[in-house]
Amino acid sequence: MITVFGATGTTGAPLVEALLTRGARLRAVTGQPAKATALVAKGCDAAVADFGDRDALERACQGAEKAYLVTPPHQDMRRWKANAIVAAKAAGVRHVVMSTGLGASPRARLTFGMWHSESQELLKDSGMDWTLVQPTYFMQNLLWQAENIVSDGVYYDDLGGPVAWVDARDIADVAVEALLGAGHAGKAYGLTGAEALTGEEIASLLSEATGRAVTCASLPPNQAKAQMIANGMHPDVAAAMVELASLAAKGYLAGIETTVSEVLGRPARRFRDFVAGNRHAYVG
Repeated sequence: MITVFGATGTTGAPLVEALLTRGARLRAVTGQPAKATALVAKGCDAAVADFGDRDALERACQGAEKAYLVTPPHQDMRRWKANAIVAAKAAGVRHVVMSTGLGASPRARLTFGMWHSESQELLKDSGMDWTLVQPTYFMQNLLWQAENIVSDGVYYDDLGGPVAWVDARDIADVAVEALLGAGHAGKAYGLTGAEALTGEEIASLLSEATGRAVTCASLPPNQAKAQMIANGMHPDVAAAMVELASLAAKGYLAGIETTVSEVLGRPARRFRDFVAGNRHAYVG
C-alpha cells in the first residue's frame, strides 16, 4: 500500500494516475471531502485528512509501506510536513518520497530553501527511508495566466531571466519510480526540464501554438507580490515567491538537471509540447 498525500494537487493527481496504471495499491489523501468520491471512482482507496490533524494523517497511513508527501506553498508548510512525517512513522511507513524544491539544503539562504531544508532534515532524522524530489518551476504554473493570454495576448513575466521549467508529470513519473523501483532510498533528485527559456521565448511558443500574437511584458516584483496577496496568498509566502523569482535574472534558475532522463530513460517533456497540449486553455 502507498499513501499519497496531496492526491488532487499538481503533482499528486498525475502521480495517482501513473500508480494506478502500474497496478499499485494506493490510498489517495485529500483535505476536501467532495473530492474523495472522484478518487474512489478512479479505483483507489481514499481518505480525508487535513494536514493540521495528525491523528487523521496517521489513520491515512495505516497499512501503508510507502508514502508520497507534498504540500502547497503555505506559511504552515513546515508544520504540515512535520505532522505527516510523524504520522507516517507512527503508522509504520518505511519509505517516504517527499517533494520539496531545487536547491533546498542546510546551506540554503532563500526562505523556501530553508523551509524545505527543515522538512528534509526532519525526514532524514525520522529513521524511515527517504527520497527527495526537488523540482524547479512547474510548466503547469503557466496555466494561471491563461485568462490574460486569451483576453490581452500578454504573458506577464515576473522572473526576468531564463528558467529550466519542468513538467509536473515528469515530477510525478520520477516519484513513481522512487516509490516502485529499487535503489532510490537516500537519493535527492533535482528536477528541471531540458531547456531554459526566457519570457520572450515563452511568448513566442504561445504565439506559435495559438496562431495569434502573444507578447511578453515584465511584471515588477512589487506588482507580482501584490497580485499574489490579492489572490489570497499569505504575505510571507508571497515575499518568498518574489525572493525565489529574483534568482532568474541572475541566471541561477537556468541550470539543467539530467535526472528526469536518467531515472526514466527518456527525455524530459518539452515546454513546446506542454503549450501545444494545453492550446485550448490559451485560445478561449
